[in-house]
Amino acid sequence: MPDQSTPLLGYLTSTSPAPLQASSPGTPTLGRINLAVTDDRQDVYCDRIQIAVPADDHAGGAYFTEQPNFSTSSGQWTVASLVQVTGEELGLAQSGQFYRATFRSVDEEYDLIGDTLDFGLSGPLSISTGPLAYYIQEHSGTTSDRDDYTKKSRVLTLTVTEPVFYLHSFLARGEAGATAPRTKFTGGSPVYLTWESNGTYFRLYDGDGDLVQEGPETYCSIGYDVITMDTTFTLVASMSPETEGNGSGFEPIYQYATLTVTITDPTLEGLTVREDITARSGLDVSGRISADGDVSIAGDVTVRSRLDVEETLSALGDLTVSGYTTARGRLDVSGDLTVDSSLTVGSSLTANSELTVNGDLTANGYVSAVGDDTHVRIRELRGPYGEKISINSSVDVLSDNDFTIREGLSVDKDIKRGGSGVLADGDEIGLNNTYYEGWLYATMFVNDNRRTTAVWDPGDRVVESSWRVSRD
Repeated sequence: MPDQSTPLLGYLTSTSPAPLQASSPGTPTLGRINLAVTDDRQDVYCDRIQIAVPADDHAGGAYFTEQPNFSTSSGQWTVASLVQVTGEELGLAQSGQFYRATFRSVDEEYDLIGDTLDFGLSGPLSISTGPLAYYIQEHSGTTSDRDDYTKKSRVLTLTVTEPVFYLHSFLARGEAGATAPRTKFTGGSPVYLTWESNGTYFRLYDGDGDLVQEGPETYCSIGYDVITMDTTFTLVASMSPETEGNGSGFEPIYQYATLTVTITDPTLEGLTVREDITARSGLDVSGRISADGDVSIAGDVTVRSRLDVEETLSALGDLTVSGYTTARGRLDVSGDLTVDSSLTVGSSLTANSELTVNGDLTANGYVSAVGDDTHVRIRELRGPYGEKISINSSVDVLSDNDFTIREGLSVDKDIKRGGSGVLADGDEIGLNNTYYEGWLYATMFVNDNRRTTAVWDPGDRVVESSWRVSRD
């Protein structure tokens, strides 16, 4: 049989801080000790493990000034008891007080140690340095019969050093009770910041260098609608707060930590893009957008200020701009295009849906609005200053709609009405009498060179002469 005083299980400790640090006068240091329990043999059974740490300085080393908080990571084990005992009750020759926790398996079926068990304790350390005794006693055996279990003890010695100014574990969470750290948040959601330090005074700054919080607290709760874009926080810790009139040029010592919080839907004051920009969903900008390259957006675009694009802007959804819109290249919009102020396009403008401009519309290039159900409504159509306006397609004026020309109309070809040509000044015509089925023509000179009219029978038109209609 194995030595009854030798534990069957393996034990490995980790601490925070590492190594453990003694408290400073007026500034307690929270020491954490985690114990990993492993099965170093085959089929080790254990139903009880006790852990004890010093509660005073009788052992001649470091100790905890308050009862630590004991915990376990396994739902198959529980903290059965927490008591303060003497050294004699632990079977030690020395006197003194100890904090002891007893961990038990919740059922006999969990006595077989398989996966690693983790036990923890945390509490304020004394100002004493030196060794810290960590007592372990297991009740274990190599069979599942609890009657065969025996007590086996081991003492681990941890070192507690002089306090060293530290600042670490600067983390962000969604709320005070959350355990998982995170760095991504939606715009305007609350952020809970925490850190670990033995400093006494802290200042927290945002990315603009504005002071968010100062004081002795090691946490900061930032409420709704505060963080709306990516922000890097800077934490400054000191052992003593600065006061007015520090004598003899005293300069505090600082520790610094930074933490960047990323906002998945940021609100930007300005956006300048030198190359292509692609947004696969909606893009909502309250300020100005300036892009020297192409802009391609798969979703809707809403700009509450000015939109300025050096090259091509392509929006597969709707484009709504509350301010001025300038596209020195092409402007392609698959959805509705709404501009509340002036719209200037240096090259082509394509809108596959509605185009609404509440201000001026200037296109120095090609404008295309083509589609079966596409309409362009214009209150007044004018050509360039000093130049004519040209239309290179047929123009249909629908029924019940008048077409009015205030001044002269010049037509190079025939003007038709109902499929037939319309008479105009200078036209030569032939007059046909439908009753006699003949043409009106001129006869010989009679009566002092006056001409008389006659109807030629059987009605063949006289081709040598014709009648012309002219205005008086």
